[in-house]
Amino acid sequence: MMGQEKFLFQGLVVLVSIICISQSARIMYDVSIVPEHCLNTKAIEANYTPRGVEYEIGNLTVYESQNRAAKRLLILVYDIFGMTTNIKQVGDSIAELHDFRVVLPDFFRGNQFWSLENFTLQNPVDIQNWLQQNAGWDDVVKFDLINVMNEFKTRDNITEVGIFGMCWGGKISTLAATELPEIKVAGLVHPSSVVTAEANGVKAPMYLLPSANEPDMLPFYEILKQNFGDNCGHRRFDDMAHGFAGARANFSDPLNVQRVEEVIGILGAFFNRNLNST
Repeated sequence: MMGQEKFLFQGLVVLVSIICISQSARIMYDVSIVPEHCLNTKAIEANYTPRGVEYEIGNLTVYESQNRAAKRLLILVYDIFGMTTNIKQVGDSIAELHDFRVVLPDFFRGNQFWSLENFTLQNPVDIQNWLQQNAGWDDVVKFDLINVMNEFKTRDNITEVGIFGMCWGGKISTLAATELPEIKVAGLVHPSSVVTAEANGVKAPMYLLPSANEPDMLPFYEILKQNFGDNCGHRRFDDMAHGFAGARANFSDPLNVQRVEEVIGILGAFFNRNLNST
């Protein structure tokens, strides 16, 4: 009997080890399902002067938009180009127009896979590995988000929190809306590496804003509707390329500006509906 128990125990240890290894090795950002436009198109730096401030939460730098008296927090997650002026401009706009406190954490901690000027990508898997090592969900970003939310809750008694992200940030926003109960609402703007099956785990109302380069997100939306009814949304921008509201936004193009304003308006209304103002 003792031999059987020892054998069962050893088998259990092996099984647990396999599960742990598979979890730690899971691919958070899968370049095989990322739009080609995302991996082959340069960013465009906006001619804009950010109106917010940067400061530290622990060892994490954050940019906070100018509306620092608002009682509802939106966490903006940037795309793979990091903390660009374009992203700050979108954060400033939604903060000002819709009365939110918007914070942009620098999960990459000042590191960049490439610069805005020097955009070369010989092997797409390189960026997948870089993101996994420098800003993996399980060992970096998840804890950063928890620390940011705790900071605002402790310091300013803010408990109403939403999240929205672009490209890579859309993937992060999906994971946050799945695993962090503090997140009350989420938005995905031209997201990358998000698959339909993930909709089953989402626990917060969500608005989907794909561009022409993303896969059809209507199946994802249908699952959201089963769980949240009319308190979710979908708008596809078929006349915009991936990145049109992020680092690749061309704010000298009137149509691009119009579409970004529409994104801000849609998300602002959606977040207002789901986050209390008191």
